[in-house]
Amino acid sequence: MDPIILDISPENPVHELESICMSCYEQGTTRLMLTRIPYFKEVIVSSFKCENCHNTNNSVQPASAMAEKGVKYTLTVNNIEDLDRQVIKSEYAKITIPELELEIPPESQKGSSSTVEGFLTKTRDSILDKQDERREVQPELANQLDAFIQRLNTLLLVDKPFTFVLEDPTGNSFVENPAAPSADPQLKVEHYLRSKEEEDALGITAIKENNTVEEEEEEQTAVTENEDSSVMTFEAMCNACGKEARCNMKEVSIPFFKNILLMANICDHCGFKDSEVKSAGGIGERGQRIHFQMTDSEMDLQRDMLKSETARLEIPELELSMTSGSLGGRFSTVEGLLEQIKDQLSSVNPFSFGDSSKVDTATKMSSVVQGLEDIIKGKRLVELILDDPAGNSYLQNVYAPDEDPHLKITEYERTAADNDELGLSHMKTENYGEEEGS
Repeated sequence: MDPIILDISPENPVHELESICMSCYEQGTTRLMLTRIPYFKEVIVSSFKCENCHNTNNSVQPASAMAEKGVKYTLTVNNIEDLDRQVIKSEYAKITIPELELEIPPESQKGSSSTVEGFLTKTRDSILDKQDERREVQPELANQLDAFIQRLNTLLLVDKPFTFVLEDPTGNSFVENPAAPSADPQLKVEHYLRSKEEEDALGITAIKENNTVEEEEEEQTAVTENEDSSVMTFEAMCNACGKEARCNMKEVSIPFFKNILLMANICDHCGFKDSEVKSAGGIGERGQRIHFQMTDSEMDLQRDMLKSETARLEIPELELSMTSGSLGGRFSTVEGLLEQIKDQLSSVNPFSFGDSSKVDTATKMSSVVQGLEDIIKGKRLVELILDDPAGNSYLQNVYAPDEDPHLKITEYERTAADNDELGLSHMKTENYGEEEGS
């Protein structure tokens, strides 16, 4: 059976079907292409055209399941080049420009792919489209909008920096990082747990409630402990299909470190599997930075390595920097973690490959991927830096209990930004039952 979704290519089949034009209500044509953006996600690209009134429309919608968490991109636009950054906006995402007090809600510009400038000019053009009518019916409002358009036009000149914020509860939106695989100092990426209101809007709450009703009796005995080990099994929701899944959890003690929780999710409905590692001891008192210089590929690649979800990973020789949350929590060997980075690296920047990529960006990304491959094959020795503000990451000392000459661990005081990211800044640990200000 031929696959439904193919890698993006000019030869991909396009499906055409007749559909009603919402402008003149005559028959129009919708063209659909199911494709896969390299190293990103599967998407449905649709284009509508009406031969009667010449109305056109196009959109991009994710064909894959929504991500486990929502995502928020905060981009500081410093120059004209930043306006050319590619942006993928799902139908559930909203765009805000704080400097203009502008919010583009999900329903106004549905799923589409454009640039930062493209989304803003489309907003401007939508306002201008009805301005003549407003001047006759609501002249005061028209004057206010004229002033706003002037401010927007000035903003697009980028005489001074402004902020472009893209927030998507499905996690299926994206803002290009031209510096990839290095960290982008202008782009902040935050992953967050969806609120109850967001889950209601996405229909996730209904799925959870249905699963709860159907499996109510089983859930009363959902947590079990295997006879031959301390593996706990309980019910959870599959992040791929939303149906009931199993989560196996075991507490493991890492010698000369601390206890961790290994969690594995398995869905019998769609076959989705996922694993995660969390600290069993909470956040450390201080942050921790691990410097490791590889000297023997055969031995060093087999060292056990725990990267918590709050840790940042750097390989200076490759100019590679991965922010916290990039891979989630992982417990593997150095080789295993490098394999995961190599396989998933390009997924954080779909515009680094294919026709939409710039030559220098594609060359840099390919060079980093090849560099990782050389490290894995033992052809290259590099330095690894693991920076974890929570202090919950680990790299095996093969000389333990003696000191490892190639491993340096430094503890440091967290910054205010670190505490804010870890949720410690506003945490109330005393008298938390009392109302603030009482």
